[in-house]
Amino acid sequence: MRIVISTINGGLDDRVNQAFGRTPSFTIVDVENGEITNVQVVQNPGYSQPRGAGVIAAQFCIDQGAEVVIAGQFGPNSYNVLQAAGIRMVSAPPTMTVKEAVEAFFRGELQGAVMGREGGGMGRGMGRGMGHGRGGW
Repeated sequence: MRIVISTINGGLDDRVNQAFGRTPSFTIVDVENGEITNVQVVQNPGYSQPRGAGVIAAQFCIDQGAEVVIAGQFGPNSYNVLQAAGIRMVSAPPTMTVKEAVEAFFRGELQGAVMGREGGGMGRGMGRGMGHGRGGW
């Protein structure tokens, strides 16, 4: 089974990054018969993209043959892409290392994915986007 985990620096001792689309790196862990057989750290091609980072990261995970993706939370676009590809998403707390997250997943302690807010756009207040220098007064 191939598991892709969002990380900052990568490796089994790094902590699970809470971001998915904008995570700097992914740690790819191959597991056979309950044992970790291979670990590789790769850069996230979506990390520095001006837009669409989540979709790019999701497609990258698909291309890497991921069966499971672990992150703190997933944006709605990346969630939809991974779900359409049949990839299982699970969320892990920021206190967990990659190794702990993989072990917790196999023990059934990590369930479901937390979906984060969409990025950008205007706030939900009554400002109507008319801040300083934008008219209105």
